[in-house]
Amino acid sequence: MTPYDVILIHPPAIYDFRKKAIFPGPIAYTVGGSTEQFIMPPVGMLSIADYLSRNGYHARVDNIAERMIFSADFDVERYIGDLSAKVFAVGLHWCVHSQGAIEIARLCKKLHPDAVVLLGGLTASVFHEEIVRKFDFVDAVLRGEAEKPFLALMQALEQQEGLGKSPNLTFRDGAGDIISTPLMKPCEDLDEFEFTRLDLLEPKRAIFTPGMLPSWVVPICRGCLHNCVTCGGSAYSYRTYLGRTRPAFRSPEKIAEDLRKLSQQGVQLVFLFQDARMGGEEYWRKLLTTLQKEKIQLRQLTMELFGPADEEYIKELAKINVPIVLTISPESGVDYVRGAQGRKYTNEGLLRTIELCKKYGVSLGIFSMIALGNDTPETIQSTWEEWEQICMMNLKGNAPVDYAFGPMILLDPGSLAFDRTTSYGYRLIFKNFEDYVKGMSLPSWHQWISYETKFLDREAIAKWIIDSLEYSINLREKFGFYSKSDADTARFCFVEAGKETIHVVDEAMNIPDEGERSRSLKTYRASLESKLGL
Repeated sequence: MTPYDVILIHPPAIYDFRKKAIFPGPIAYTVGGSTEQFIMPPVGMLSIADYLSRNGYHARVDNIAERMIFSADFDVERYIGDLSAKVFAVGLHWCVHSQGAIEIARLCKKLHPDAVVLLGGLTASVFHEEIVRKFDFVDAVLRGEAEKPFLALMQALEQQEGLGKSPNLTFRDGAGDIISTPLMKPCEDLDEFEFTRLDLLEPKRAIFTPGMLPSWVVPICRGCLHNCVTCGGSAYSYRTYLGRTRPAFRSPEKIAEDLRKLSQQGVQLVFLFQDARMGGEEYWRKLLTTLQKEKIQLRQLTMELFGPADEEYIKELAKINVPIVLTISPESGVDYVRGAQGRKYTNEGLLRTIELCKKYGVSLGIFSMIALGNDTPETIQSTWEEWEQICMMNLKGNAPVDYAFGPMILLDPGSLAFDRTTSYGYRLIFKNFEDYVKGMSLPSWHQWISYETKFLDREAIAKWIIDSLEYSINLREKFGFYSKSDADTARFCFVEAGKETIHVVDEAMNIPDEGERSRSLKTYRASLESKLGL
């Protein structure tokens, strides 16, 4: 095996998902090609690998999660044992990876005791002291935006200067005390990083999945101007945990170059994430003009709206010579529930945006979330009514408009709702990192729900998630998006099985003997898979 200076590892959400009886429930319905193990790595892992490579270090990103999903025979322990690296950096950006990341880190230290084992990413940055204090196989947490701090760490290790001179680092010193070095000032220009080095990522089957458009992501900026209260990437979270006080933007010229590079590598769909309008009118006009002039060799370009758009913006987007799909996340169909989430716009503004997209032939996806801080049974049903209104609008004109929804399940650590729960209508069930690890070690999705609200307890949240899923399936059948056969299958797989699973798992958790409990859940899992034809 080729020796590396750094191997960055993307873990599965749950390390032992192939051995244990796991019931992802509605999550499996909503995450699509990423699978319930969330196998698509954060784009920042690629930019870190590229930055280290350009500065003389041999680095790569290894998607262990993907290897585990696509090969039942893949032996994780043997594979990691055969790797050779000075530093193993395990990604812990999204909190859904808490259990998987910590178990992969444990394995890396067991098999490579002389290597440095790091965790990094947003969730690791929020819980950095707890991770280093409680898990002695983690040598350090690299906090914040990591390209330049990682390079400084590698240089310090190479020169044997000790960890204390490396920025953004939390570690134990020789006396066992926890040391956190200051954060390096974040970059002000995103052009100095590269996000398209797919040659540094192995494997790549998740990107080039048969039957799906090969896809990748490119950031328009890093940082945010908005404070959506459950988002771990809000302006508050960036300022508090990553030291960033304002967004850093990527130039339109570099974004156009990114699209060319990705096209040359076979990518056909690119998601430009973050709302270009945060850069101001001069920036977004230059970006759209640049893209209009570019002969984009893609099948689709997806872009985000963080709020309703005016006619001028939609009209200019429509001039880009590749199909554009916009996404917007009102999260609730009720104005005051949405406003309390930090999305300060109305249904009227949303419907006007839909009309403009229909007028100019721009496709639009509208995303909702279930069980927000101010949600009640009545507001959730009002959100359902908005879905039906969207379906009716889809019948007019050529450009499709569609809705999607997802259960929040896990409240983002480092978000306003996590840090200031009572101010925003939330109550924490998972209060620290260890809670996330233990919670994600449980067998069923309803046990992973990490919060309650002032109106809905955990049991009610699970119920309304299932009910919303059933309503959505019925609605899609009503408007012809699903055939009756497809709708019947979806109802059986995700609604009936979801309700049954909650009951069976709750009963099994009362079995005191762990071995007997595990056997009972595995028997049920086998029976369920047989019913579902898996």
